Amino acid sequence: MSLSAQDINSQLLMLPTQEQLKVFNFLKNQLQSFLAKEQTQEIEKDDFSMFSGILKDSPNFNGDPVEIQRRMRDEWN
Repeated sequence: MSLSAQDINSQLLMLPTQEQLKVFNFLKNQLQSFLAKEQTQEIEKDDFSMFSGILKDSPNFNGDPVEIQRRMRDEWN
């Protein structure tokens, strides 16, 4: 049996206030737990190892590293 949000809300409003608060606290805890897991997954997605070595064949970074640094610094002059 599938209930709509309106059906659930109507049934919830029929409960005594104390029982409504129990349901609210349960849902709040479930939501906080879900959001904490989502945040942890987002942090894991921000792993930058996928970029490791991506510029190794770039023509901008081939050659003598000291000379590359000099050219980059000289751009400001």
